[in-house]
Amino acid sequence: MFLDLKNLPNGHTVDCDVCIIGGGPAGISMAREFIDSKLKICLVESAQEYHELSQNLYVGAKQPNQKRDRSITGSVHYGPSLTETRLRFFGGTSNHWGGYCTPLTPHDLAKRDWVPHSGWPIGWQELEKFYPRAQSLCEAGPYIYNNSLWQGLGLKKYDFNLDKIVNRFYQFSPPTRFGDRYGSELKSASNISVLFNANVTKIGLTKNARMTDHLIVQTLPDKKATIKKGIVKARHYVLACGGIENARLLLASNDVAAAGVGNGKDLVGRFFMDHLYDSVGSLLVTERPDRFLELYSEIIPKMAGHPLSGKMPGGKTPVMFQAAMCAAENAQKKNNAAGVAIFMRGQWAPADKGIRAVYEAIESEGGNLTGKYGGYLLDILLNMDTSLPELKRVVQGKRPKHLPILFAIAEQVPNKLSRITLAGERDALNMPRPRLDWRLSEQDKRTFAQMPQLLGAEFGRLGIGRARTAPWLDEDSYYVYRSDFSRILDPGRHHSGTTRMASDAGSGVVDANCQVFGVEN
Repeated sequence: MFLDLKNLPNGHTVDCDVCIIGGGPAGISMAREFIDSKLKICLVESAQEYHELSQNLYVGAKQPNQKRDRSITGSVHYGPSLTETRLRFFGGTSNHWGGYCTPLTPHDLAKRDWVPHSGWPIGWQELEKFYPRAQSLCEAGPYIYNNSLWQGLGLKKYDFNLDKIVNRFYQFSPPTRFGDRYGSELKSASNISVLFNANVTKIGLTKNARMTDHLIVQTLPDKKATIKKGIVKARHYVLACGGIENARLLLASNDVAAAGVGNGKDLVGRFFMDHLYDSVGSLLVTERPDRFLELYSEIIPKMAGHPLSGKMPGGKTPVMFQAAMCAAENAQKKNNAAGVAIFMRGQWAPADKGIRAVYEAIESEGGNLTGKYGGYLLDILLNMDTSLPELKRVVQGKRPKHLPILFAIAEQVPNKLSRITLAGERDALNMPRPRLDWRLSEQDKRTFAQMPQLLGAEFGRLGIGRARTAPWLDEDSYYVYRSDFSRILDPGRHHSGTTRMASDAGSGVVDANCQVFGVEN
C-alpha cells in the first residue's frame, strides 16, 4: 500500500522487518522480491511525483577557494549542477534514464595490476546468474550480448585484432520507468508499504554503534501543513539512495559514531567515480561511410528469426541494439589504461578526393610524405568546390562536416582523493549539503588517448580509413588544462564508488554481501 507521512500523526512509528531507503530502480527491484512473502517491508521515498522542493535537496555545496568552478551549485570542475544528475521521486533516476543496458565482463571485476585499488571481492560468476532477471526487469530483449546480434542483417563485419579492439554490445530498454512500471504491484501488495514524503535525516545507531536501531524521517516544510517527523524501526535496513546520497546520509548520522556510520576507516564518500564522456577524434573513411555507420549505429532488427525482433514483455517489439568498439584487455594493460567504449556520433556525408587530400596532407607525420604533396595538391585543385571550404574549416579550427565523431564513454580509475564530504551549508531539512571534489588522474587521460591510436592502426590495416585525434589529447594542448582535465570533460552522471565493496574494512565500506563493515544489520 501507499502511505503519506504528511497524513500520519506526528511522531508515528512504522514497524517492519526490512526498511529500504530509496525508491529508485535498486529499491523498487528489491521490494518486489518480497511481494507476498511473510516479511513486512517498508520502502521510504521522498516524493511520489516530481516536486521542486524535494529535488532541491540535491543541491551541492560549492567548493571553497576554487577559481575555475564549472558549476556554482555543483562541485570542483564537475560540469552539471548536482540537482540535474538525479531525480528525487518514485522511480528515481530511471525517470530520465536513456535505456542503455550491457553486462559487466569478467575483466571489469578482476584485479588489474596496473590499476590501483582495482578488483572486486566477487567474481563475474556471482553476477552472471542474476543478469537474465535484471534484463527482464529492464524490459530489454533476451540476454544476448555478442556477435550473433549481427547475424542475418547483411552487414559487413570487420576482423579487428582482438588484442587491440573488441566489440561490446548494448541493448536498449524502452526505457523502463520503474515507478510507473512497478508501482501498482507494490501498492497492491499486502505486506509492502511505500512511505512517501518521508526523507531520512538520521540513521540511529545503538550505543555500541554495532546495530541500526531506527531511522528518523521527516516531511519538508510546507505552507499548508506543519513539518512532521516519524520513526521507522526494522530488523534490517537497505540504503539505496545513489552514490552521493548514500555517502551523505552515512556521514551525517554522526551522533553515536563521530565519523559517521561505517566510516571508522575514513572511506565513506571516497573513491567517487563517474563515467567520462568526450570525443577522442573523428574518422575519415575510404569507403562508403554508410557501410560503417550501419554496423555501429543503433539497429532495430525487424527481420524474422532475429533474437531481438520477437515480442517482448508488455508487447514491446523489437528491441534496439548497438555495438561499440572497445579497448581489449591486452591493450589496456599495454597502455596502462582503463576500459573505454567508442560510439559513432554525428552526421555522415561522403568525402571526395579533395577533402581526403586536405586531411592526409595535414596529418602526414614528420614530413615523411613530402614526395606525395604534389598529388595531394592536384586532388585539392581538381575538387576546389569542396576542398577549399574544408581548408577554411581547418584554419578556423572547426570539425569537418563529413567526419563521424569517435565518442568515448570511459571508465574512471579508482582515486581515493575523489570524494564526497559534508559542507557547513544546510538544506531545508537542516541536513548538511554534500560537497563533491571530483579528481581525475593522468591514467584517466591515457584511457582516452589509447583509442585513436588503436583505432587508427586497425582502420588503416583493414582499409576502413584514418582516425583523427581530438586536439585536447595532443601533448601540445597540455597547457590548456594543466594537470586537471576534468574541466573539459562531461561526466556521465553515473555516481559510484563512495561505499565501495571490498574484502576487508581497510579497503572499502561494504563486504561481498553489500553489508556495511562493523554494522550488523
